[in-house]
Order: sequence, then structure tokens, then C-alpha cells
Amino acid sequence: MAALGFRLRLTLFVVTTIVAVQALTAVLVTQITRHQLIAEGGRQLTMSANTFVNQLDDISARVAESVQVLALDYALRAAIAQRDRDTVLSVLRNHGRRVGATRMLMIGLDGSIQADTAASGSGLQRFPFPELMDSAFTRRTAAVVALDGKAYWMVVVPIYAPQPVALVAAGIPVDDAFLARMQRLSALPKDIQLIAQTRTAAWEVVARSDSHIDLLGGLSAAGHPLAEQPVLETVDGREYLVLARALGDPRAGAPVQAIIGYSLDDALRPYKSVLSTWLGLLALGLLVGLAGAWLIARGVSRPVEALAASVRRIERGDYSAPALIDREDELGQLAAAFSTMTLAIRQREEHIRFQALHDAVTALPNRSAAEAAIQCSLHEHDSGALLMVGLTRMPEIIKTVGHALGDRLMRDAAERIREATTRGVVARASDTSFLVWLPEADRTAVIALALHLIDVLNPPYQERDVSIDVVPAVGIALYPRHAADTSELLQRAEVAQFAALRVPEAVAFYDAASDPHRPGRLSLMGDLREAIAHDDVALHYQPKLNLRSGVIDSAEALIRWQHPKLGPVPPDAFITLAEETGNIHRVTRWALASAIAQLQRWLAQGLNVRVAVNLSARDLHDPELPRRIADLLTLHQVEARWLELEITESAVIGEPAAAIQVLRELAGLGLHVAVDDFGVGESSLAYLRKLPVHALKIDKMFIQRLATDASDRMIVHSIVELAHRLNHRVVAEGVEDAAALAYLGEVGCDHAQGHHIAAAMPADHFASFVAHFGTAPSAC
Repeated sequence: MAALGFRLRLTLFVVTTIVAVQALTAVLVTQITRHQLIAEGGRQLTMSANTFVNQLDDISARVAESVQVLALDYALRAAIAQRDRDTVLSVLRNHGRRVGATRMLMIGLDGSIQADTAASGSGLQRFPFPELMDSAFTRRTAAVVALDGKAYWMVVVPIYAPQPVALVAAGIPVDDAFLARMQRLSALPKDIQLIAQTRTAAWEVVARSDSHIDLLGGLSAAGHPLAEQPVLETVDGREYLVLARALGDPRAGAPVQAIIGYSLDDALRPYKSVLSTWLGLLALGLLVGLAGAWLIARGVSRPVEALAASVRRIERGDYSAPALIDREDELGQLAAAFSTMTLAIRQREEHIRFQALHDAVTALPNRSAAEAAIQCSLHEHDSGALLMVGLTRMPEIIKTVGHALGDRLMRDAAERIREATTRGVVARASDTSFLVWLPEADRTAVIALALHLIDVLNPPYQERDVSIDVVPAVGIALYPRHAADTSELLQRAEVAQFAALRVPEAVAFYDAASDPHRPGRLSLMGDLREAIAHDDVALHYQPKLNLRSGVIDSAEALIRWQHPKLGPVPPDAFITLAEETGNIHRVTRWALASAIAQLQRWLAQGLNVRVAVNLSARDLHDPELPRRIADLLTLHQVEARWLELEITESAVIGEPAAAIQVLRELAGLGLHVAVDDFGVGESSLAYLRKLPVHALKIDKMFIQRLATDASDRMIVHSIVELAHRLNHRVVAEGVEDAAALAYLGEVGCDHAQGHHIAAAMPADHFASFVAHFGTAPSAC
């Protein structure tokens, strides 16, 4: 469901608030007024009831005095004495008319009715209210009673002659007309009803001031006392305050009570006009509030909608049309602030966009922008050339003079390249390089531009007393010859730029054949780990000929790998990669375990040969290496003298102290140690004196031309003499012809190794090969 708009919500809020407040006010006022009317009505009703009873008492007193005069009437007493009933009735009627009594009774002392002014046939034999007779002799007695279904104010007085001879009862009618007159005499509008108990103890109405209202209702159930305090009753759908009062002296047993009711509806009637007025004001307030809320909401929502439209335009990247709201209030201030913010965002976004696509130092397009431009150009042109211009010495320059001067140097180089390039894209490719993209450029033009860039970058950068050469190099990759997309083109140009460092011209095209960064190398190490784990690599053994005895008494273990997809992988390819990635430890451990296990098998067969295993520089920095080798020798029950470890001097030079310590521990186990590739690289007699070695292996570069090169023969002769003076054996590797083998024998070389003797072979072939030469003697 869609959310309500601000305008409608504000209107609903105002209307709801007005209605809620007015309704709450109406409820509170009505309830308070009602409660006050009930309290005041109850008080007034109580006062009216008391007044009504007092008025009846006053009437009773006057009637009693008049009846008392009748009791002193001589004629009445004489008629009583003579038992003259007609005279008695005549006197009673006359006196009754004077006092307003409609019924006069002559009562014997035994309670019998001796005379009754009522019409004949009433059937009244005895006075039904003996309590009134008893109390008449001691005090004035009066009470409202029900007689023959009518209410009378009954006054009873005794007649003395001089002793009591009878009683006279005067019945003043308390009928509907009487009650109506009493009602009119009261300032409080009220209804009066008289009730009497029947023989069944139920109450019935004997007189009422309003014939159509039943105040008795549920005031009291039969046999229960009536409420003498005001109670709230509902009569015919109208609310009344009702109370009951006993008429006459309760001790006389008066059986009639008055019910007096006060109508709340009549009391609330004057307030109905107020309520009508209030409802009219409420309706008017609602209309005014509705109109005002709608106008206010429209005045707020229209500027907000305008601002929202501006926000949506900004979301789409359109900052050209800020919201224009000509107001002096808070919304006008908001619109002005919003316009200012829009302008600031536009400027900031332009700055961010520039920063995202340009280099902060040189202001040239950065690599991302260049890639996008090249990609776009590839869609429009069929060919192109990417020149990667590297400043070789930048890392050294920054370390020496700092980033600030380095940044100024890069800005100068960027300006030189920009001036030298008349077309295409010039961008900064990395911290130390720039790129130039030339669409539709032939090879000649590309070479000319590359050489020109070298020329403009060769002059040193001058700043105060500092002169810095940057040593530029340019690598070139052609599209589509060298790459099919932008990313590959950049990668190939970088490879070519590294290759340019090794040529005198400092300019080189990409050459796939010499690319050492082929993607296949990334997965090769993972394949090698899998091959080692599943024994899919093997050790081949190249025999070493003992030149003094003429037999094969040792061999070098060389690892061979048959890749399931690539076929045979040269050791130089994966050994170097293993050293770079830190996986050479896996290779060395596998080679040692395999070689020692093979030694055990050969020695058990009676084939006594010493096996050499190559160690890398990383292996010599492993302090656990001696323990591992000792554990392997113990496991396979092979004496340490049958295992030789070959190292290079360069492996020791990195951390000589740690490497020499490991070598001493290895030599202490009884292992033989040989220095491989002696005579090339970083061979040092100082280190040779410190190393615990047993043999030197002359590098093959001195052996392969022994037959034709006198200098090599002199070097080999000198190395042999030096080694023997140091009590080291000498092994010559790379023997490819008989002449070289003969010369080595002449100068006293101990062992020879090379294809002229035998290539590396599997372990089972090696045993056969040795057998061809004869049984090897025990190792010395």
C-alpha cells in the first residue's frame, strides 16, 4: 500500500487532533456536569423530600387541632353516649367538611368501626391501624395510610367523657391532585408517588403526581427496605434521582411511603443548547482546521516536492538546475542551502572524477583512464602499438632523495614525453612508468618514437645542485599481433619493457618465446605439489666415474617430472619457481627421502655407491635440516658416508653464519658436502676456507671446451691443485668428449660426470649400468 503524502498526513493530523481534543473536552465537561448535577440534584432532592414531609406534618398538626375540637364537641359525646349513630355520622360529616377530611371514622376502644362517613358497603369492620390507636392516647398521632386503595393522611384523637369512650379518625385524601399541588409548590422539578405494601408485602402505587411515570421501578424488591438516600434509576429510558420517605411517625407503624424523583434529563435540558452550540463550533473548527492544514501542507509540500525533484536530478548526475524557491522562511533557507550544496557537490564530483581518471602528480590520465581510451580505440582501429616507458632508477631515486623530488622528476618526465608525442594517448601506467598508445602505427614509426623517447629522457633531471639520470627503457607490444585485448596488451608491454633493460638500445618488442611471465607458470607450482604428494615425480641418477679406479662409485640424484599435460618439464623451469615461491623445501625433503630409500635398496643388493643430493639456499637456512636427514638415515639404516650434499657458494653468502652452522652439523653426522658450480658466480676462497666441505665440483663451462681452449685447461688444472692442497676431492661435470676426459685424468681430477660417460637414468637402469663397468669398491 502506497504511503500517504505529507499534505494528506498533515491534514489528517490536524483534523484528528482537533476532533480528539474537542471530544475529550466534551466528555470531560459532560461527565463533570453530570456528576455535579447528580450531587446537587441529590442534595436538592433530599431537601425537597424533607420539605414535603414537613408540609404534611404542618397539615397534620392543623387537622389534629381541628379534630381535637371535635373530640370536645358536646353533641358528639352525647350522641356517643346515647349510641345515636346517625347523629354521630352527621357531626363527623360536618366536621370533616370543615377540616377537609373526606372520610371520618368513629372507632371503639376495641378497634371496631362504630361510624364511617364513607358510602355504605365499604365493608370496614375494624380499624386497620391499631398502632395509631395505641399511640393516640399518649401523643398526637398522624400517618399517611392506604385505605381501600386510596392514600389518606389519617389523624386519630381520643374522645373523653371524662374517660376515653371512643376515638375519631379523620382521613384527609392524599391523591394525585394533592401531590400535583405539592409538586407545584416546590422550586425543584420533581415527581412524587405514594406507595403502600399489599398483603403479599409487595409495593403498589396509591397516588402519583405524574400518572405516566413509574418511579417505583427497581428501587427495591419486595420485602426489602426502600432507599432513603438518592439513588440513580432509569425509568422508561430516562434517568431519575429517586429516594423514599416514610410519611408520619414510623413508631406508629405508618404503612405508606413517598417516592420522590428528580429527572436528570430535565436538569440537563438547558445544557443541550450549549452542546448544540459546541457541535456547531466543532464543525466550524474542523472546516477551518482542514482548510488551514491543507493550505499549510501545500505551502510546505510544494517546495519539498521541488527539492525532491532537484534531488532526483542530482541522482541522475544533473547538477545544472538547482531548486529555485523564493521564500524568506526556513524552507527558503533550506532551498538556498540546497543550491549551495548542489554547486559544491558538482565541483567536488568534477574534482573526484578528475582524480579518478588522472594521476595526481603529473595530471596525466591514469592507468584506468588509459585502459578505457585504448579499449575505445580498439573498436575504431584495426591495429595499434603500446609503448611502455619505464624509468629504471626511480625506486633508487625515491629511496635516496625522497618522494617530493621524485614527484617533481616524474612531472618533468611526463612533460618531456607529452612534448615528444604528437598524437595518441599519453598516460601514467605505474609509479615508475608511462604509456603511449598509437593507433594505426606501423613498426617503423613505433621504433622511431621509442628511440626519440629514449633521447628526450636521457638528459639528466637538474634541480639546484642535483643531477639525476633516470635510465629510460621502452617496451613495445603490438595489437593484434601480441595481444587480443587491452589488459593483455598492457601486460605484454610491461614484459617487453623489462626485456628492454637487458639490451643496449633500451628498446624491445614483446617476444613470447622469452616471456618468463607466462600464465602457465602460476599453476605449475600447484601441479608440482600434487605430483610430489602422489609420487608422480622421479629421481634419475647420473653416474660419476672414478678416474683413478675406472669404475662408477657415485652418482648425482636429479629430479625429473613428467607433467600429464605439458609432458617433460625441465628442472630449471620448476626448481627456480619452487625457490621463488618457497616450495623448495617440499622438493628437497622428497628428494632426500627418495634418495636415501634407494640407497638402502642398492646397499642391500651389494651396490656400493655414494649418492649426491642438491640443496638450495633456503634449505641451508632450515635449522631442522640436520635432524630430518639423521631421522631418514636411521629409518632406512643407511650410513651417513653414503650420502653427499651438493651446495653452491651463493647459497651460503646470503646468511653465512646460519648456513655454515647447518653445514657443520651435517658434516658432524658423517655426511659428505660438495661445493657445486665452483669457479663461477660468487666463488670465494675466503668462504671455501670456512666451509666444512669434502669436494669441489668444477662448473661445466670450464669443462666443455677443454679440448680447444688453453685458458680453460689452465683454470681446471689450477682448481684441481688447489682442491688437493685443501684436501678436497675434485669432480668435473659436463664432460662431453673423450679428450676432456683424458685431460682430467692427466691433471689428477678424482671424478668425472657428463653425457660422455652417461646421462641421468632411472634407478633400475643405473644398477645395470654400474654392473657393465664392474663391481664398485667400498666408498672411501
